[in-house]
Amino acid sequence: MIGAGAVLMAVLFQQGDDVMAKAVDAILDALEEGGVRCLFAIPDPAFLELLAKAQARGFVLVAPHHEAAGGFMAEAAARLTGVPAAVLLSPGPGVANALPAMACARAERAPVLFLGGARGDLREPHLAGRFQHMDQMPLVAGAVKYAARIAAPGQAGAVVAHALMMARGGTPGPVYVDCPFPVMMGRGEQGVPAPVPPVAGSGGLVRAAAMIGEAGSPLLLVGHGLDTQARARVADLARVMACPVLLAPGAAALPGLAGQCLPYGFSPVATQAIARADLVLAIGTALGEAVHHGRRRHWRAGDEARRWIRIDGDVTANRPIDVALVGDAGVWAQALAGALTPRESTPDPLFAAEAERLAQWNAAARVHPATPVHPARLVAEAMSALPPDALLVRDGGSSVLFQLAQSRPHEGGVLWSRAFGHLGTGLPYAIGALAAEKAMGMPLRQALVLSGDSAMLFHMAEIEVAVRLALPLVCVVAVDHQWGLEAAAYRQRLGADAPRPGADWGAATRFDQIARGFGAKGFYTDNADDLPAILERALAHGGPAVVHVAVDVQANGADLPGWAELASWYSDGMGA
Repeated sequence: MIGAGAVLMAVLFQQGDDVMAKAVDAILDALEEGGVRCLFAIPDPAFLELLAKAQARGFVLVAPHHEAAGGFMAEAAARLTGVPAAVLLSPGPGVANALPAMACARAERAPVLFLGGARGDLREPHLAGRFQHMDQMPLVAGAVKYAARIAAPGQAGAVVAHALMMARGGTPGPVYVDCPFPVMMGRGEQGVPAPVPPVAGSGGLVRAAAMIGEAGSPLLLVGHGLDTQARARVADLARVMACPVLLAPGAAALPGLAGQCLPYGFSPVATQAIARADLVLAIGTALGEAVHHGRRRHWRAGDEARRWIRIDGDVTANRPIDVALVGDAGVWAQALAGALTPRESTPDPLFAAEAERLAQWNAAARVHPATPVHPARLVAEAMSALPPDALLVRDGGSSVLFQLAQSRPHEGGVLWSRAFGHLGTGLPYAIGALAAEKAMGMPLRQALVLSGDSAMLFHMAEIEVAVRLALPLVCVVAVDHQWGLEAAAYRQRLGADAPRPGADWGAATRFDQIARGFGAKGFYTDNADDLPAILERALAHGGPAVVHVAVDVQANGADLPGWAELASWYSDGMGA
């Protein structure tokens, strides 16, 4: 959904992989033998080679903008022709999005085959924080008449053929096949790190306070699981600890401490902070794949000597923890702050280095020509216009990568589907958050949605709700009329000149005009020099507005920052 799979596949697929090719060919052979000629698919990277080969074989390929719509299209095709149609789905949110279509196809007795991309080995169900992960088999069980999972490449053709037989046999209906990433890459499923229970008797405020006091270079790791009240209390603790604050991807900066916050994974300065740390206090994070379970990649150097304290509602962690404080993050943070002797606050050279890095990034972003608009410059201008207390909402694939690479900490609050990678959540997130503040009698603040165009199309109709509620909400949409990460994956996997089925869509779409149709303000620009004035007008409007920014197609689908970092979020034998 977010397109992280695009990064994964482009980095890890190797052209000429005979095992993978045989699995893909076997699936296509089974589809052809079963009469399937129509494939409906948002081009998920698990199926890139399958889509390319299907197009070469003459399959009809249709790329919808939402998986449920693709499922309804397939149902109609199957009902009218009596021949099964197939739908390809992204792992996690893509499969979840298709559930209404599965249920409808079952009620209407339509033989539709749903092929779902999936994460790898599920034998460690307690491993927390896996990206775009869920056990999809029980999820779909009640919506389809038959479900199976391909466990090895050599089984692919037989499993799909049997599923098609089940779809047509007896009372026709939908069927589902789980297609794990490792299988689609030509290997069997692999294990993942086992969860680590806390050390017996390791809890305790006194011991945690003592460990922090003894640490020479402590580090506070903050996840996106903190609510507003908890963030304020954790900020008080950070002031007492006088240490760097490492922000997990998707986390907002602590109030009043933006200059003390470093973005994990997307800043070399943050990696320096990890290397020197002898103690980590992790709060509001599952220590999942986005922070490499606190033991892989950036954490490897010095891991044996580094001690860990964790505050969370779950006693189980993905790495050994020295002190586990189980319960409410805000309550524990307040208690710890009261138990500690404040450390002397001295200027940390890392903070100056991070400020310089961000300044250089912004300067480099503004060097890009005004037209076509480079996504990096779009992010730089939008973040400059963003009021400090505004709510920042992220959405998209390529768009989010550029945002994370810019990584200026924002204190007003950040919303993003970080754990599930669900596209299209940005606009609904913003509406829900502002509506709740309005219902509670709180002063309405500004919300800024930074989104890609493909993500925005999922729920563009909800602009009407924002207009109806008169919400101060601005959506800035990076528009290149393509699935950016998937387009990049096609280039890397199959070559720059190879066809990219389903990755491109209609260049006539105008988000500003759609917004006006719903009664919102609409702005259009293809010139970065105009962005500051347009953003100022949109924010000053006080109601819903959509800014359509025509961005550089090549840059948004090829010159992507943080590519390898995002790929490394996969821990089941697929990431770094």
